Amino acid sequence: MKDENRKKWSKGEEQDKILRMAVIVVVVLLIIGGIIVAVKLLNPRVDITEGTKKLKELEQADLKTAESKIEELEEAERAADEERKSRPVNERFANCLVLGDSITQGLYEFGIMDQSLVIAEKGAEVTRPEDTGTIDMIKKAEEANPKYLFLAFGMNDVDAARGDASAFAEGYGKVLDEIKSSMPDTKVYVNCVLPADKQAVENNEWYGNIPDYNEKLKELCEKKDVIYIDNTELVKEEYYADDGIHQAPDYYPGWVENMAEAADL
Repeated sequence: MKDENRKKWSKGEEQDKILRMAVIVVVVLLIIGGIIVAVKLLNPRVDITEGTKKLKELEQADLKTAESKIEELEEAERAADEERKSRPVNERFANCLVLGDSITQGLYEFGIMDQSLVIAEKGAEVTRPEDTGTIDMIKKAEEANPKYLFLAFGMNDVDAARGDASAFAEGYGKVLDEIKSSMPDTKVYVNCVLPADKQAVENNEWYGNIPDYNEKLKELCEKKDVIYIDNTELVKEEYYADDGIHQAPDYYPGWVENMAEAADL
């Protein structure tokens, strides 16, 4: 009897434990739930939609401001460029000299540029600079001490160097060395050798080597740190004189503009 009562008591005690555990679990869950609710109430979720919209508006405003500023700068640059180009050639080339041969003489012969800005001699070349007046021209340029010096040699060197582009480049290199030594503060620009027309090439095949002359000349300019000016595209068939070498007056304004742009005059 006692054993039976003991079993009933043990069973009841076990049920009480289970009930207490269940109550504790429920209470814990209620507490946790309450904490979660309290946290949400104290820290409501922020609606970022409006903030994102504002940021996009600011970004767009900054972009529009930047684009507007760029447009203003481009417009100012265009205006400055137009003003620069509208100035007289002689004014733009103040403190400049152009050295060259008979093609260069056309600058003042055709009234494109004042003769005081040009030192040129018929037959001048760089292959034999002492014998053809080129060294004397360099000495005159040294006395003038220009800020910018433009060189335009090569047509007479086709015959003088017998069509040898390397010999031409070697002679030009010595001339550049002489100029840099005597005028170290002068900025030097080298014009290409103009192409001859088909008839001139047929009469003298060495003129067909002018593209090679210019390739060697470009390489030389890079080596000597001087600016190479390519005027080849300015030449038109109708510009050639009867000899297929010299140029008509219409060629010269474009040439002057190319030199001015290269030196930012």
